[in-house]
Amino acid sequence: MKQYFITGTSSGIGEALANELLQDADNHVTGISRNQTIKHDRYDHISMDLTEIEKLNDFSFPVQSNADRICLVNNAGYLGDIKRVGTASNDAINRTFVLNTISPAILMNIFIGQIQELHTEKIILNISSGAGQYEIDSWASYCGSKAGIDHFSKTVQHEQEVTGGDVKILSIGPGVVDTNMQKEIRGANPDDFSRHGDFVQLKEKGELANPTTVAKKYVYVLNHTHKFDQVVDSLRNIEVPGL
Repeated sequence: MKQYFITGTSSGIGEALANELLQDADNHVTGISRNQTIKHDRYDHISMDLTEIEKLNDFSFPVQSNADRICLVNNAGYLGDIKRVGTASNDAINRTFVLNTISPAILMNIFIGQIQELHTEKIILNISSGAGQYEIDSWASYCGSKAGIDHFSKTVQHEQEVTGGDVKILSIGPGVVDTNMQKEIRGANPDDFSRHGDFVQLKEKGELANPTTVAKKYVYVLNHTHKFDQVVDSLRNIEVPGL
């Protein structure tokens, strides 16, 4: 049995990834999000608001010690205000960094602490973003928070190598995907966002990736982690047979 913990399973990539993993009868998925949308006999749901750090500090993963693979996927994320610094909401800046950097970092800390002595395959996959590598007007919090989890991931992988640990850490962006986040981007005020037209055109030209296709690619990555030596990457750089 392979055990997966996925945050943000109520919609988008997280929901698609959970459903894709559940196609394999050997997989058990536990979703962690505020709302439950998936009903399946091999799916469990933990209702949690990942911005409530005090509750998160008391969290522990219901790990099955006899699992062949135990995997954490930090997928939940937040775009925040599409506004330039100086006009953005302080609360939105805080929420963006909590959801995109602080919560996944704490979950990684808890996860590794629980599983590091288990004799099984151990994986952490953070759903990153190209925004962590490039400056995008009016996305300063999103870009900064994704850059933060990327570098945190690289450092944790370095720690595993230094200590002889066997937890595989990856932080891989999906590219531009047709999710609710893209709707928010297209709904932004063009006066606040110089690249508004670019994202409108991506939708109009059919250039947004389908969440199910993206989920299939992430499943391939999870099943072939030995092929990936680079911690931070993008699905755009990864060739998946048949996709």
